[in-house]
Amino acid sequence: MGVGHVVVATTAAPSLSTLGNGVSLLNAPSGSRNVGVFLIVRAGSRDETVETSGLAHYLEHMFFKGTERRPSTKIISHEIDRLGASTNAYTDTEEVAYFAEGPATALDQLADVITDMLTHPLFLAEEVERERNVVLQELSMRLADPDGWIWDRLGTVAFGGDQPMSWSAAGFPAVIERATREQLVAYHSTFYAPKSMCLVIAGGAALSAERAESFLTGIPHAKPRSRVAAKWGQGERYTANVRPVTSGEEPQIRMVFAVPGVRALDSDRTALAVMTHILGGGMSSRLFQTVRERNGLCYSIFAHHEGFDDTGLFAISTATRPKDARRAVQLSFKEFRKMAARRVGADELSAAKSAMIGRLLRSTETAMASARFFGSRWRAGLPLETPDDRAAAIARVTAAQVHAVAERIVAGIDDVRLALVGPQDQGEELLAATAEK
Repeated sequence: MGVGHVVVATTAAPSLSTLGNGVSLLNAPSGSRNVGVFLIVRAGSRDETVETSGLAHYLEHMFFKGTERRPSTKIISHEIDRLGASTNAYTDTEEVAYFAEGPATALDQLADVITDMLTHPLFLAEEVERERNVVLQELSMRLADPDGWIWDRLGTVAFGGDQPMSWSAAGFPAVIERATREQLVAYHSTFYAPKSMCLVIAGGAALSAERAESFLTGIPHAKPRSRVAAKWGQGERYTANVRPVTSGEEPQIRMVFAVPGVRALDSDRTALAVMTHILGGGMSSRLFQTVRERNGLCYSIFAHHEGFDDTGLFAISTATRPKDARRAVQLSFKEFRKMAARRVGADELSAAKSAMIGRLLRSTETAMASARFFGSRWRAGLPLETPDDRAAAIARVTAAQVHAVAERIVAGIDDVRLALVGPQDQGEELLAATAEK
């Protein structure tokens, strides 16, 4: 039954349509009492240049600073709070996203607020100046945090050179410091193209195309831009942030190793997800059991893969005492190579797939998580399968497929890259340890 333009929905397959203005509308209804509104744009940090690196992030902040109908942050915040809802945004390598979650009965208002922020921003000069300092403070905070620094710099060593994939999604402080209102307006008009945007509605209500289009009037008439192709290993093999140990602090070295992965649409992507879990996806993973449980060399260790439009990055991350670092790396890469040396056993494969499916279904239970799940798949050009469909795909992965993709990934060890934070520069020593069998 409809309530105005809002359709109260039961669980159903997601539906994707294109509005008259070119924006995609994706409804993913479920039986939830809440609704997630997720507006994703294919305009991330890799779409920037040296002169504009950071404007995508700056814009993300500015969209919350007032619109023609809601001329201040306070008005926007009060409207969201009054609904018992929440809102936020993020900037990443290949997308920016703006989202809100609240009661399903509030869908119309939530969609109105989020779309209004992106289509009718004021970009008031005084707000541009005020928010400049906030963004710079955020950058400083990220660089001061060892984990923030290491993941920001991983792309620098993995890709390197003068290419957007090697830059932090947060941007360059120098660009933020000199950015003008005119640059922000121009960036908005250039990159927020209708065909690069998707409005995702997930949860206990759906939005009609007519209503969605009424929210998205005034959108810039830009065209999607082509991206600079990513190239692996164009710079130094490692980067180190040497931080002296303060009094009473236990010395520790954090390190993340990276080798080439696969693109988001690669046919091996699901098998690689299973391989990644077996190697370093939890407390029963090979890395955790070998490096922590049997040898006591670290507190945590994990493997991670991220696929992009035209490339991918596979990483192994851990932290340990400097004197234990070399041994931890040796053992980690020994386990890594074992993935390609022989097929995983039936019991280990079954346990990994079961764990992955459980995590997937649990992590997509909320309306907002579901909206982000579908939005991220739309952005990457992946099939719009449901979490249940995705679970079925995981269940179909075979030991032979895991072994085949492991051979692909392990072959990249010869071009391994490293980002580390610690009391001393151990980069050369640790890179050498990756080759010690």
